[in-house]
Amino acid sequence: MFNIIKEVRDLKRFREILKVLFEEGFDFLLVKTGLLAKVPFTKRITKRLKEKEGLKPEVMLRRTLERLGPTFIKFGQLLSVRPDMVPKEYVKELEKLQDSVPPFPYSEAKSIIEKELGKGLEHLFLDFEKAPIASASISQVYRAALKTGEKVAVKVQRPNVRQIMETDIEIMVYIAKLLENNIEAIKKFKPAKIVQEFKDWTEKEMDFKLEARNAKRFYDNFRGSKTVHIPKVYDGLTSGKVLTLEFIEGIELHNLKEVKKSRIDYSQVIKNGFEAIMTQVFVHGIFHADPHPGNIIIMKDNSIAFVDFGIVGYFDENLKNKCIDMLYGIVEQDEEIVMDTLVSMGLEADTDYDQLKTDIGFIIQPLQNTSVNELKISKVVEEILDIGLRHKIRIPASFVLFGKTIVTLEGVALEYDPSFKLIETSKPFIEKLIAKRSSPLYMWKKFVHEMYRYRKFAEEFPDKAEKALDKIQRGTIKVDIEDTDIKKLSLEIDRSSNRVAYGLLIAALLITSAILINVEKGPTIIGVPLLAFFSFFFASMFMFVLMWSILREKFRHW
Repeated sequence: MFNIIKEVRDLKRFREILKVLFEEGFDFLLVKTGLLAKVPFTKRITKRLKEKEGLKPEVMLRRTLERLGPTFIKFGQLLSVRPDMVPKEYVKELEKLQDSVPPFPYSEAKSIIEKELGKGLEHLFLDFEKAPIASASISQVYRAALKTGEKVAVKVQRPNVRQIMETDIEIMVYIAKLLENNIEAIKKFKPAKIVQEFKDWTEKEMDFKLEARNAKRFYDNFRGSKTVHIPKVYDGLTSGKVLTLEFIEGIELHNLKEVKKSRIDYSQVIKNGFEAIMTQVFVHGIFHADPHPGNIIIMKDNSIAFVDFGIVGYFDENLKNKCIDMLYGIVEQDEEIVMDTLVSMGLEADTDYDQLKTDIGFIIQPLQNTSVNELKISKVVEEILDIGLRHKIRIPASFVLFGKTIVTLEGVALEYDPSFKLIETSKPFIEKLIAKRSSPLYMWKKFVHEMYRYRKFAEEFPDKAEKALDKIQRGTIKVDIEDTDIKKLSLEIDRSSNRVAYGLLIAALLITSAILINVEKGPTIIGVPLLAFFSFFFASMFMFVLMWSILREKFRHW
């Protein structure tokens, strides 16, 4: 009991959660973690709901989260966009969770706004509707008008929501640790890590200043766009608990009936939506990571607007290239490219490489007899992410969020237009990205970046080698090498060391040439001292060889 009191402050809420877990059929977990004794005896002698209904485990989990309230619903929604964390059948079921709760009173919303913004409501707005237009677990949204007449949406954080969520997450952490320490089958899913990620996620979502910064970044990125609209942020009416945005007039994408009644060209809308996401990922490097239909609004001119920027994903150049390779591998039905891309993300020590290759082949090979136009990218992406989960591949969170975004967009598109072919929309974009990677400017930037890495490696190598030799001499070095794919590893090391040598030689020749131009006297070629000319000439030759080596390796995958 002392342990529980030490880690869980609200014992009443803790017992409520255990009671719901028991009633929904998770008593076997309570037994294994030693928590069954905390469930009231009267509850333990009643029949369990599971015995009456025989529900599937994923349905039991979804129902349990719904009963446990807003914090747990948000947790389920996190899991529904992370197929790298939970099996796909759970993902599908958790997608049904609706983040809709009864609204809190207008008087409380008014009090929060006035406290946060430091003025009375009548001094801040020309008009403020008392009934919210949306109510969710963290906030609710009101329609209002500024003194200038501009229509705005005011997002207000729920009273005490931070304390409520902190209490629930504290209990989640305690239970997750018990599950991880006592149940081997659950341990591989790393529940404590999942809860920690959820904690980080909710902290970001509850900071409206962070959401405002995200929205402003998207606004700047799409400034001047004719197909994408991002609501303007009103800084003077925004704080950590209040967010004021331009009000977007339109139809939410999930309102299928309303969209079909209007004169909107939804094929064009879906195309605009897909291109907007691809632009966010591969051009801007930041994308809307929660593009469910409620967060996308269709406007009269077939343009789309994104709202709710609490969750965003980030793509650096390395991740962009991996994602391009993955999509290209799927489009071309090339299992080697897909396999290489997954492996490059990082494997756990106990990953079965041969089995991973077999599983990838099982997904990709049947596609080779499929017409490109019949290929459903979302299904393949889902399968690949599921394989990544099973084989413990360290897939970056942003990569997973992008994959889930593609799955969501294709699902929505097919609802509106069963003949929609995402591959037709995506292929030109992917080909354009690949063509860009082949451009001389891109190659030069890549080469300069690689040279910087090699130079840094050369500078740090003596210190690192000295430390390693010192450890060997003292007998404190630990060597842990897997005996699989050693040959492949040695070839990669050999190739990399050759490139480092070329890079150092090029750098030395260029430095020598620069020095000799200023100090050498004697014969010249085109006005350049002889030795300086030949130093520069050989540096250029070696640079050509190095670039060709890098290009040739890339061309193998194109």
